[in-house]
Amino acid sequence: MERGVDEVFSAAGPVVGSASADGVTVEVGIGGRLRSVKLTPQALRYGAAALAETVVATAAKATAKANQRAQQLYTQALGRRGERVAEGLGLSYDPKLLEADDDFDRDWTRG
Repeated sequence: MERGVDEVFSAAGPVVGSASADGVTVEVGIGGRLRSVKLTPQALRYGAAALAETVVATAAKATAKANQRAQQLYTQALGRRGERVAEGLGLSYDPKLLEADDDFDRDWTRG
């Protein structure tokens, strides 16, 4: 079975999640390990507290995307057990973070 998991993940390539909001783009690996954070000048306009909140929320959404993909790969390799295995590895996520995929720059709404 392990060989099946290795083959599935190897064929899939790097499993990453990316999300953007309000001039912040975050890319994470499985489990939420930060790979990159990019900020536009507009992201800096609203102060440190707003920027920190945006980075954390955007990272959570990116992590949900990466973890969802990991669960899909485990399910592909292990069948119905795959989701339990992924959750056992700490790769759960809040599906609500994936419902409204609004990765766009909302700066225009702030005036």
